[in-house]
Amino acid sequence: MLTHHLDNRHYLYSQLENGLKVILVEDQTSETCSVAATIGNGHFSDPADCLGLSHLLEHMLFQGNKKYKTVDAFDTFLSLHGGTVNAATGSEYSHYYFSVNNENLSTALDHFSHLLTQPLFEIESIKKEISAIDAEFSLKINDDLRRLYEVHKETSNPEHPFSQFSVGNASTLNTLSLKEVQQRLFALHQNQYVSHNMTLCIISPFDTQTCLELVKAHFGSFANRQAPHAAPLPALYLDEQLGIRIDIAPLKSARRLIVTFALPSMQHLYRTKPLCIISELLADEGPDGLLGHFKAKGFATNISVGGGIEGSNFRDFNVNLQLTEAGLANIDLMLETIFQYIEHIKQHNKIRYFDEKSTLLSQIWQFADAIKPTDEAISLSSSIFIYPTEHLIASEYILDKPNPAVVDEVLNFFTPENMRVKVVSPNPKTTFVSRWYQTPYNVSAIPSSLMQKLQNASCNPLLKLPEKNPFLSRNHSRIATDAQFIIPQQTFDTADFNVWFGQDNQFELPRGDCYVSFDCQAATLGVEAAATKKLWIALLNNHFQQRYYQANVAGLNYHLYSHQCGFSLHTSGFSANQLMFAHELTEQIHTFEDFNKHFEQVKHQQLQSLHNNLLNKPINRLFTRLSALMQQNTHTPLSMVNAIEKASIEQVYEVKSQMLNNRYIESLIFGNWHKTDAEQFSSSLYKQHQKFTGHGKLSRSVFDLSQQRSLLHSLPCNHPDAAVVIYYQSPNAKRRDTLLTILLEQLVSPVFFNFARQQAQLGYLVGSGYVPFNQHPGMAFYVQSPQYSAEYLIKTIRDFLQKFTVDLQQYQKNWNDIKQGVMKQLCQNDANLSMKSQRLWSALGNRDYAFSQNKDTANELTNIEFSDLMTFVKGLVIGKNTGELILYSDPNHKISASELSVAQVTDVSEFKKHTPLVE
Repeated sequence: MLTHHLDNRHYLYSQLENGLKVILVEDQTSETCSVAATIGNGHFSDPADCLGLSHLLEHMLFQGNKKYKTVDAFDTFLSLHGGTVNAATGSEYSHYYFSVNNENLSTALDHFSHLLTQPLFEIESIKKEISAIDAEFSLKINDDLRRLYEVHKETSNPEHPFSQFSVGNASTLNTLSLKEVQQRLFALHQNQYVSHNMTLCIISPFDTQTCLELVKAHFGSFANRQAPHAAPLPALYLDEQLGIRIDIAPLKSARRLIVTFALPSMQHLYRTKPLCIISELLADEGPDGLLGHFKAKGFATNISVGGGIEGSNFRDFNVNLQLTEAGLANIDLMLETIFQYIEHIKQHNKIRYFDEKSTLLSQIWQFADAIKPTDEAISLSSSIFIYPTEHLIASEYILDKPNPAVVDEVLNFFTPENMRVKVVSPNPKTTFVSRWYQTPYNVSAIPSSLMQKLQNASCNPLLKLPEKNPFLSRNHSRIATDAQFIIPQQTFDTADFNVWFGQDNQFELPRGDCYVSFDCQAATLGVEAAATKKLWIALLNNHFQQRYYQANVAGLNYHLYSHQCGFSLHTSGFSANQLMFAHELTEQIHTFEDFNKHFEQVKHQQLQSLHNNLLNKPINRLFTRLSALMQQNTHTPLSMVNAIEKASIEQVYEVKSQMLNNRYIESLIFGNWHKTDAEQFSSSLYKQHQKFTGHGKLSRSVFDLSQQRSLLHSLPCNHPDAAVVIYYQSPNAKRRDTLLTILLEQLVSPVFFNFARQQAQLGYLVGSGYVPFNQHPGMAFYVQSPQYSAEYLIKTIRDFLQKFTVDLQQYQKNWNDIKQGVMKQLCQNDANLSMKSQRLWSALGNRDYAFSQNKDTANELTNIEFSDLMTFVKGLVIGKNTGELILYSDPNHKISASELSVAQVTDVSEFKKHTPLVE
C-alpha cells in the first residue's frame, strides 16, 4: 500500500479465510481504538413493499443479539469504557463504527461481531424501532435539504432504486405485519451481512499481527458466504428528465440556482481527478471568475461546486449558487454565463492546473495533519470496496496521471441537454407536491430558444480562468525546535497586548496556527453594537472571500469570526508564508472600508440567516435561547433581526471605528516557526495596535442561577412538536465541580438515552450533554416529542433524575472504569497539530498560563471518590447550590409555573438586568 515517509504507522491488509477483508493500522500514539465496518448494502436493496427496511435493520442491530441480549448493551459497555458507537445507512453501503479504550478492544470486538452477525430481531423491538424511525421522519419533515432531496428522487428514473423513499416511516414499515417485517429483516441480513460483503478497519496502538489475531478470533467463525449477485442498475435519469427546469418552494427563506450535470461514475479516474480540476476552476471566487462576475452584477453571494449524489454507475456534478432577488430574475442570463465559462475551460490549456493540484495534493499527503480516527476508519473500510489494495491509503491524494484530454472528455457531459436546473425560491408556481415531505415543485422543459443559446455559448471576455496561484509554496521545510518554546512562552506582555509563542515538537509538520483575538469594549454595549459588528465582520469576510480564495486553495486557511466580547482571526495550514498572510489580513481588518458595494447584499444574507434560525427545530431554538439567557453579551436571534434591520452603512463605519479604537489583543503563534518569525509578526501587529487606545481583557461572566428558585421560560415555536431543555448549572466553576459534572454526564448519558428513547418512547430526539458556558460547568437534558406535552416531558425527566439518584449506588462497581474513561478523554494526547493549537488557545482563554490543565485535571480526578459524585447528584436533584433552568416549547399547552414550583422568566432582558453574574 502507498504510504508516505512521515507516516510512522504500520498497515496490514488481509483477507480472512471466510472472505472478510480487513485493513489494520498500527498507530502507537493512539490512546483509543477506532473500529469501522462497512457492509455493501444500503437502501437500494429495499423491497418496494417495505421501504426503509435497510434503515430499520441498522436500528435493529443495536436491539440485542444472541450473546448480548440487552438492548443497547454495546452502547452501555462503551460508555463505561471511554467510547461511543454509531451507524449510518447510505444508498449502497452501511457503516457501523465505534471507539473504545485500548484495554477493552477485545471485548468490544466481541460485542461488535455479535451485533453485526447474530441479531435477535424480536417482534416487540421491531415495533419500537418502527416507532423510532417514524419519529425520526417526523422530526425532519420540515428539513429543506430532505425536501429538496425528495424532489430530486421523484424526478429521477422510477426504475432506479435512488427514486425510492429511503428513510422509511410508520406508513411504509407497517404495510406488512410485524411477523412479515421480521422475516424480511432476517432475509436481508442473511443475504447481505455476509463475510464477502463486509469490510473492517481497526486503528489502534497494537501491532497489526496482534490485531489480525483479534479479528480472526471474533470474526473468523463468521460463515464464508457471498452476497447474491445484484442486477445492474438502470440509468439514473430518463431522457425526458434531462434538459429540464425544476422549481421548488422551500420552507425557509432561500434563493438558489443548482445546475446539475449527469455523469457516469468517475471513481475509476481517481489517478487523474478530472472533476477536481473542473471544480476548482468553476469555484474560483476571484473577481474574474463566475462568482466574482455574478457578485459584480448583484446576482449571487456564494458558490459551491462539485457536490452531488454518487453511486456505482452514476455521479451528479452540481454548480450551486446562492442568489439575490436580482439573480432570481436573471436565471437565463446566469445559465448562459456558466456555459460561457465552461467554454473557457474547454479552450484553455489545463496542464498548469494539473501541476498546481498535484503539487498541493502531494504536499497535503506528505504533511497531512491527522484526521479523527473514527472518520479515517470509516473511510478506509469503505475504500476497500472501491480502490485497488496498493492505493487504499492514498487514493484521495494521488494525481500521477495528469491528462487534460480526460478533462475535455468529461466536459463533453457538461451540455445543456444533459443538465437539470433546480431553482429554489419563495412562492414559485408549482403543479406537484412530493409524496412524503409535501414539497411543492414544478417541472418544465428548458425552452428551445434558451437551449440553443446555451449550446452556442462562446467565451465571454469578462470572464477569466484563475491566474497562477501566488500563495502556493513549493518549499515546506521543518525548523529545528528550541526546548524553551515547547510550552508556549509569553513574548510580548503589556496591559492591553499579549503574544504567546510556541513550537511543535510532536507532529513534525511544516504547519502552524496563528490566533489573534480582539476584545472590544464596544462589543459589550448592547444588541445594536453586536448586530452591527456582525454586519461588519460579514462584510470583511465577503471581501476576503474574493481576495484570498487562492490562499485557501493553496493550503492557507483563515477564519474571521465574531465572539461575545469582540472578534477573532485564526489562520492555519502550511507555515510557509502564513504569518505574512495573517499580517495582511489584520491590515485589511484595519484599512478596508469599501462597504457600500455589497452592504445591502450582506445585510440581506444576515437577515435571511437569522430569520431561518427562527424556523429551526424547537430543540435547536431552545439551546440558542439558553445561550442568550446565560451569557451577558449573547443576544436572541429575534433581537438581532430587529437591530440589523435598522442598521445603516454609516453605523457600520461607526462600529468599525469603535471596535478598533479601544481594544485588547491576545495572540498565540504555535507551530513550525522560528522565534524571529513570531517576533516580526508581533512587532508589526503591535505597531498597528499602538495607534489605538487599549484596555484589559474583558470578563466572560455568566449569570448565576445557584441562589434562585428553579426557573421556567417559554419559547413559542411554529412547530407541532413539544420540546424541553432542562439545564442544571453546577455550583461553581472550580475544577472539582467541572469534573463531577463531566463524570455525571458520562454515567447518566446512555442511561437517560435508553430510558427516553426505548422505555418511555418520548421521541427520536432525546439526550443529555455536558454544557459549559464560559467554562462554568453545567449539563442539560433534552427531549423533542411529537406526542407528549412539554409538562409531561418535564415531569418525566425530573422523575428519571429522582430515580437515578436512588439507583446510583449500583454504578459504584464501574467507578474506576468511568473515571478512567473520563481521564482519557480529558487528558489524552492531542490527535493532531490543529487540536494541540486549539487546546493551547483555549488554555489562554481560561487564563491557564502554565498550560497545566491536563496534569491538574488528572491530579484532581484521582482524588474524587464515588461518594463525592453521590453527594453532587443529590445536591443537583434537590437544588442545593445548583441552578435549574427549564426551557420549553409547546404549541398546545401552556405550563403553570406554580404547578411546577418554579419562577417564570418572561423577558430575557429583564432577567439579565436583575440576575447576578459569576466568573
